[in-house]
Amino acid sequence: MTDTTRDHLLHLAERARQGVALPTELDQLATGITEQSARIAALGTDLSKAEDALERVRQLCELTISASVRAQAVQQAYDTLAALDEPQQPAGE
Repeated sequence: MTDTTRDHLLHLAERARQGVALPTELDQLATGITEQSARIAALGTDLSKAEDALERVRQLCELTISASVRAQAVQQAYDTLAALDEPQQPAGE
């Protein structure tokens, strides 16, 4: 959500709270809330998929460490696990 969209929705919500919102403004507010709810739901689905993928990568690394005879593959698996465990900076920082 852009800052402009957020500010607009907050403005509409404030007008609704005060009881002075026009019917078209209430429609805009309802549409905005519905759209943002859908975006939040989609983000939850994306997060779940990403967590599942990371778990599969971890399992593959652990399998490689326990079963591979190639030292380079084992080292790469350790390096991958270490990279996954590093704290991540939030986007935009």
